[in-house]
Amino acid sequence: MWPAGSSTSSPSGATSDAGTDAVRRSRVISGVRIAVCGLLLAVIFHIIFCNEVQLTSAPGEWQSLSPWKQRQRAWTEGPRALWETAQQVRPVQLGISFGACGLVILIGGLRWRQVLRAQGLDLPLVAVVRISLVAQFFNAFLLGTAGGDVVKAWYAARSVPEKKPEAALTVFADRLLGMVALLLFSAAMLVPNLSLVFRFQRHAAVALILIAMLAVSGSLILLGFYSDLLQHDGWIPRMVRRLPKGESFSRALVACRQFGHQPGFMTRMALWSLLVNVCVVVAFVALAAGLGIHPPDIDWAGLHLPGQVTLWYVIPAVVCVAALPVTPAGLGVREHLFVWLLAIPALGVKPGAALSLSLLGYTVNLLWSVIGGFVYLVTPDRAAIAAAGSAG
Repeated sequence: MWPAGSSTSSPSGATSDAGTDAVRRSRVISGVRIAVCGLLLAVIFHIIFCNEVQLTSAPGEWQSLSPWKQRQRAWTEGPRALWETAQQVRPVQLGISFGACGLVILIGGLRWRQVLRAQGLDLPLVAVVRISLVAQFFNAFLLGTAGGDVVKAWYAARSVPEKKPEAALTVFADRLLGMVALLLFSAAMLVPNLSLVFRFQRHAAVALILIAMLAVSGSLILLGFYSDLLQHDGWIPRMVRRLPKGESFSRALVACRQFGHQPGFMTRMALWSLLVNVCVVVAFVALAAGLGIHPPDIDWAGLHLPGQVTLWYVIPAVVCVAALPVTPAGLGVREHLFVWLLAIPALGVKPGAALSLSLLGYTVNLLWSVIGGFVYLVTPDRAAIAAAGSAG
């Protein structure tokens, strides 16, 4: 009887041990996930505090400090400096900017959902908003403002396992369409500001960069959405299929043409993108008003336009150029461009005010990254996301 009893208890014990190991692994994974998220959130606050201390430091003082002294000042003076900077802007203006940034994420998610539907995919709205917030969180750390799109594409692909290439494609197609819309918006706002282009080389240089970006991105849309280059039997998909694991990439390329054949798709994208662009500009214009940035009025084509029209050109132009993967989240590039384009005698904007506009706008955006980080902490695991996507 003892041998029999011993043999029957072994499977039960093994099952119990396996269950215990699974629980332990789950706890370890959750702990690592929380630790990584907490570390990234700490980096976010560190960047914010460093920005604020630099604003209150004498010229060259911050650069003369050792890295350890910079960290020490950031965490001792940064919270107070952040509060003092925020107090320069009225609560209503801060609220408008914060709300506009939130609308950018929400409307951007709704636009992406339209792109998903063009590929026959229908993620639930809650999942789309959640993924967009998580992507906003990772945008603060990866190169360029498109960094979080990698995370977004990964989540989308896991949500629809049977259409991974098409799901991943929607993220980059949405980014491309949004960039073209923002470039067109900036170009349209540039028209009443042509005097700046003709008078200042820096504005002319930025205008040329915008035109070059528009030409490249617009060509990609025309060739990918409307030409026959990416049809299934085209030479490009055939060549791609010969590569290792090229079948998935080929499917994504072929799926591009579906966007161009969807009735009304580009019109819907233009409308959604217009709303996003307006929210982006409003977020910064509200802060600019609080910081006392008031460019002079413009006389153009017999019309007397308010000075904010200049901001409606500069802000999207800076966002477009900062989207290039030069520095993490465009940090440094964005600040330089704001000062470079606004701090000129013709506009009467002080360099400190232009820098404050950039850093304060970035801080408001980072606050949404913090919210995205907390959303990431409570986001269901990959299997739950995939199940939610399939159910939608």
